[in-house]
Amino acid sequence: MDWRNRASCIGLPSNLFFPGNGNNGSTDKQYWDTHLICRECPVNVECLQDSLNNDYEYGVYAVPERVRRRFKAKYPINLHKTLTETYKTIDIIAAEFDLKGKLVRKRCLRCNRRTKGYPNDNENWGGKSHICVSCHIEIQNNKQADKLLDREKPSKSMPEFDSHGQLVTKRCTKCWERKIANEFSRRPQGIGGKTSWCKACTRKNLEIWQEKQKKQV
Repeated sequence: MDWRNRASCIGLPSNLFFPGNGNNGSTDKQYWDTHLICRECPVNVECLQDSLNNDYEYGVYAVPERVRRRFKAKYPINLHKTLTETYKTIDIIAAEFDLKGKLVRKRCLRCNRRTKGYPNDNENWGGKSHICVSCHIEIQNNKQADKLLDREKPSKSMPEFDSHGQLVTKRCTKCWERKIANEFSRRPQGIGGKTSWCKACTRKNLEIWQEKQKKQV
């Protein structure tokens, strides 16, 4: 028996699974309604597999096209496991809608609060991010604070000099190990009058280059 004959969408209006094709456009509630149907469908994995194999661009096949594009980027994947995790995430969100079918509030997956403000995200279910505006602002502020802290920290590659201004140690920019000055070749233009790569890394790089030259010959 063809798996399509066991699908839960048999007999339902096709425009329900193609939100946005009508004059009124798509609503968040339309995506939610299809989720409730597809989640309980006995052949949702087969439906998703068929849509990925045939490269269906539009329509809801187990998941909306936004989510399906994300699946396709990671394909091949364990479809049953991925689909189960996706449905679980959408259930946790527990979305609420107004009379026009637009999203009113849902649960933020970061702070776990039910709130209204969510940034647009074309790659997520319903075209909205799963993280609220407040959390997005907090994340951005934390990133900016981390950048400021990084600027204030001394560079790990900063060389060390003695009281006479002679180089004592520096970090090799190839292996990233801090070594004494004698482990670096002389280079007047370099920091501390030494090369940026240590002697060991320079020698190893030269051996690799020589091997490539032999193979080409």
